[in-house]
Amino acid sequence: MSANSTIVSPGRLRGMAILVVHTVMLTVVLSACARPSNPPGGPRDRTGPQVVETVPDTFAVVEPFDDAIRIAFDERISEQATTGTLESAVQISPESGEIQVRHGARALEVRMEGGFKADLVYRVTVLPVVRDLFQNAMADPFEFVFSTGAAMTPNALAGTILDRITGRPVEGARVTARMAGLEDPDGDGGIPTHVAITDTAGVYAFRYMPSGAYVLTAFVDQNRNREADDFERIGVGSQSMGPSDTVFTDLSLLVSDTSAAVVVGADVVDSLTLALRFDDFLDPETPPTGVTASLASDSVDAPEVLEVLHQRVYLERIEAREDSLQALDSIQAERLLREADDLRSQGDSLGAAELEAELPLRRSSRARGRPDPGRNLPKQALYLLLGDTLVADEPYELTVGGVTNINGVGAGGGTVEVLRAGPEADSTSVP
Repeated sequence: MSANSTIVSPGRLRGMAILVVHTVMLTVVLSACARPSNPPGGPRDRTGPQVVETVPDTFAVVEPFDDAIRIAFDERISEQATTGTLESAVQISPESGEIQVRHGARALEVRMEGGFKADLVYRVTVLPVVRDLFQNAMADPFEFVFSTGAAMTPNALAGTILDRITGRPVEGARVTARMAGLEDPDGDGGIPTHVAITDTAGVYAFRYMPSGAYVLTAFVDQNRNREADDFERIGVGSQSMGPSDTVFTDLSLLVSDTSAAVVVGADVVDSLTLALRFDDFLDPETPPTGVTASLASDSVDAPEVLEVLHQRVYLERIEAREDSLQALDSIQAERLLREADDLRSQGDSLGAAELEAELPLRRSSRARGRPDPGRNLPKQALYLLLGDTLVADEPYELTVGGVTNINGVGAGGGTVEVLRAGPEADSTSVP
């Protein structure tokens, strides 16, 4: 052994080895921290999923089958829809059985009870409620069409679904179309029903439908049972379709009501006009020809009821009267202006000024243009035109009958008290 050699004990050797390992690990960590790299995850995903493939393919002609339809997306999708469920996110038209939707990582598999029958054109719609894992929903609905033997003739049946009371479009209403008089063709309870869902503007559309006469039913499916229930807003209509037709049918939704309208009060508009208030809406398109109304008093002769009018008709008469008065004012004004000019030309400025002072005050002209869409909406009022004035501070008993509500239920009416408080209480406003 050399004089410069050093003997290292086993314990010290182990300590040195541990130190070397720690040093190497620290170096690796520090070098990794110093190395520039992109932030983990990349840019935030703000785009909803898009359909990239369907089985069957769009416009494919296939044999009848019991297998599932497959709809593939470009990214992973969530098990939760933005509204409702994934079952309600997929619409199949015509529909002949319960629809089942199975969720995959990037796809939906859709089955229909009883399978896809022969000689039909099927239209599959994916509503924009499917979303990805970052809560981004589809931008627009996706639709594809395939056939099990029937010709894919390009026709269309479309329209708008409106609320009967408000006149506003109804989003998300379910619209069905069934062949008029169609019985169960296969004896299995599966009658094909064409289905569409309204968009944000209340618009529905059927395409590639067989020619024939259809019964249309639109409703707000509150309990999502795919059936129109009595407590839901419903509208019914009919339409015929040809091979290449494009037809439009609008429907109005209304909740079913079997009770008659009851008069709940009467307002004195003026000494010759009463406004009746009801607990139900009335159809402005149905003339109130069957309505009876009579006044009675214990101490004075009650005036006769000459006419019963809907609010729309009453307002039209008021406006026509105002127009007539405006025209008379204009004629009178033109005559006075001509006479004043003649006097001024003769040097009689004082006389001209006196005539000009007699000019009638111009009534404010009403805005002209498109008619008020609210005019034709159902109202809860009728107007009575009387043959004589109501005596002030004299109570009358008003009896009304034969009123038909918006649902077509007749025999409505009742009895209310009418009291004109005095001339100072007359009102020309419309309740």
